[in-house]
Amino acid sequence: MNPLHALLLTDLAMELPMAVRLQRLVELLRMQFGCGAVALLSLDSETSSLRPVAVDGLSSDAVGRRFPIAEHPRLATLLKRAGEVVRFPHDSKLPDPYDGLVIEQPGQPLDVHDCMGVALEVEGQCWGVLTLDALTVGTFEGKAIR
Repeated sequence: MNPLHALLLTDLAMELPMAVRLQRLVELLRMQFGCGAVALLSLDSETSSLRPVAVDGLSSDAVGRRFPIAEHPRLATLLKRAGEVVRFPHDSKLPDPYDGLVIEQPGQPLDVHDCMGVALEVEGQCWGVLTLDALTVGTFEGKAIR
């Protein structure tokens, strides 16, 4: 069995608070994909924004932020393309919502990197998005979220 699957199954069998379960999930995904940052953001439809509920590889500043969808075209793209994994070209001109927040490059823009994500649904309703960022081009080559 894949080590990631084994860890996920172990976590599912344990009684854990939801915040701990989600944090462990993003940590496992970051390890599995070998990337710089993973974030799980929930959708607040009242404010049309996304709010991080679990992050790994982003500064603590990211956790308390709200990301208005209208101000973040990459996040808006993920929501518009619900049901599919979106991998942005490394030279995309769309600004990255995590500029200055990745702990490997604190305060620095994310000029050249790999970025992918997917909108998440619960019972047919959009719940939020999962994003993965890597500072090295090609990190996600041949990899997919399934």
